[in-house]
Amino acid sequence: MTFFTFLSKFPTEEAIIDYFIQIRYGGVLICPHCKSTVNIYRYRQRLKVFHCKSCNNDFSPFKGTIFEKSTTDLRKWFYAIHLFLNARKGFPALQLQREIGTTYKTAWRMYHQVRIAMQNGEFKPFEGVVEMDEAYFGGKPRKRPPKLYDPSTYDESKKLTTGRGTTQTAVSGLKERKSGRVYTQIMPPNELGERVAGPQLMEVIDKTCAPGTTIMTDEFSAYGILDKPVKPKVDLSLLDGSEPAETAPRYRHHTVCHKRYEWVAGVTEDGELIHTNGIESHWAILKRSRIGIYHSISPKYKPRYLKEYEFRQNTRTMPPLDVFDLLLKQSVLKPT
Repeated sequence: MTFFTFLSKFPTEEAIIDYFIQIRYGGVLICPHCKSTVNIYRYRQRLKVFHCKSCNNDFSPFKGTIFEKSTTDLRKWFYAIHLFLNARKGFPALQLQREIGTTYKTAWRMYHQVRIAMQNGEFKPFEGVVEMDEAYFGGKPRKRPPKLYDPSTYDESKKLTTGRGTTQTAVSGLKERKSGRVYTQIMPPNELGERVAGPQLMEVIDKTCAPGTTIMTDEFSAYGILDKPVKPKVDLSLLDGSEPAETAPRYRHHTVCHKRYEWVAGVTEDGELIHTNGIESHWAILKRSRIGIYHSISPKYKPRYLKEYEFRQNTRTMPPLDVFDLLLKQSVLKPT
């Protein structure tokens, strides 16, 4: 959506409210107190508040959304969403502060509310061919201790490195090759302190992939769990005490060896190229945004940033106005 389209579509705050009512209620406003759809009137001085004469109660169509309890002009909210969606690699809160004339605290909160809406969609399990990989996010590795610390207490074994030896946040990601959809998740350490172990990866795969999916990975040994036979979950009390027979692996697994500078390992029996270049390209955009746009990301909010780029990737082929409408639909928060 261009800037001029935005201006013509949302010239006033009243037009914005009417548009949101169309998105949330299909154009027919419903009183949340008595469920009435008639005798509902808008206050002239308080445009966001409506009055239902059927039950004599006031209500706001923005209750239960990311806009609730916000005193910021709705035109600024919608323009902020417009800027955020148009930016390929993200839009910093400091720049939003300059664009719409709010405080930094307000701009920062607005974009985090938008990120909450981005992760509020429904997830459909992946099918067909899925590429899977892990990545690590944080600052650049330090070759020497920072001047702030005492070099005499510096532990060489704990310095930051790249790859799986790093202390940065571990993230697992999957990309469905046919649709281009992605799913990313932070991998916390297990009880043994391992951050990307086979059972952890299997939990992510079981949660996101349908049985029979073909999964492409690199040569990381933890993915070997995909090739192991699976024991069916059977109540042993109903059997004669013998162990249930093992079945074939739940997923088809192909690997590409990056250590040998191998980027395409061949072709499957279905004619699919064996590689993980799709999910690698998603990591590239995510890391570029980390370096060029969001210079410092708190570990507390990293899941929101991951879901932001997941939403961008999953809606990249949709018309801009459809993406805008989808985000407004997802701004209605699910009950907790």
